[in-house]
Amino acid sequence: MQVDQLKEDAASSSRDFSSRMQQLDTENSQQVTNLKSLKDRFYRLQTGYTQDVYQTQLSYQVIRRELFLDYDAMDNDPILSSALDIYADESTTKNEYGDVLTIKTENQQVKEVLESLFYDTMNIEFNLWPWVRNLCKYGDCFLTLEIAEGEGVINVHPQSVYYVTRTEGLNDPQRINRKEQGIKFTVDPDKFGKHEYDNFEMAHFRLLSDTNFLPYGKAMIENGRRVWKQLSLMEDAMLIHRIMRAPE
Repeated sequence: MQVDQLKEDAASSSRDFSSRMQQLDTENSQQVTNLKSLKDRFYRLQTGYTQDVYQTQLSYQVIRRELFLDYDAMDNDPILSSALDIYADESTTKNEYGDVLTIKTENQQVKEVLESLFYDTMNIEFNLWPWVRNLCKYGDCFLTLEIAEGEGVINVHPQSVYYVTRTEGLNDPQRINRKEQGIKFTVDPDKFGKHEYDNFEMAHFRLLSDTNFLPYGKAMIENGRRVWKQLSLMEDAMLIHRIMRAPE
């Protein structure tokens, strides 16, 4: 009986508390009677966010080549060059059977086709090492796939990261109907005489470790770029100091 009485008291007290509860309008949004103001407030918030993302991607697109020039200069440093070599060596180490890439499937026909593609057509035993090194160096690696009807991929051609641009979110109905995911690649200039490539015509390898670099990847040596610049400035300052002290 005492337990039932306690439950009834708790229920009544909770009802009394809920009846006394009030919601405070801390932002005074309820005082605004014009619905257009609320709508504008929401649109301003969303539009500002969209513009910030667009400006970030646009600014990164502008400085992409500047970053690549820094990466090329960093590659001349013996320590950083050795680090990139180690990344490529560890990524292309052969297993106990002497294979760089192991294909595991229950379908023997699929295994034979993939082994012919990777080892005979793409020749990964020779080409995979520089591809991985460029991927670690720039964060991206672009390969143009030469496709023949009825035969599939018959050859691959590496593209320079300086001249390839990836575009996403295309609103072309024909492109979406062809299941190309609204992605295209623009190469300018292109040594093969073609300016735009569809998604299935270009293999894009990227290191997705930072979303600020999307739709591209982040290089493995990006975190050391600031320290490398500081070291370069210190070396220049020391050289200038010695030149100034030379007449003494």
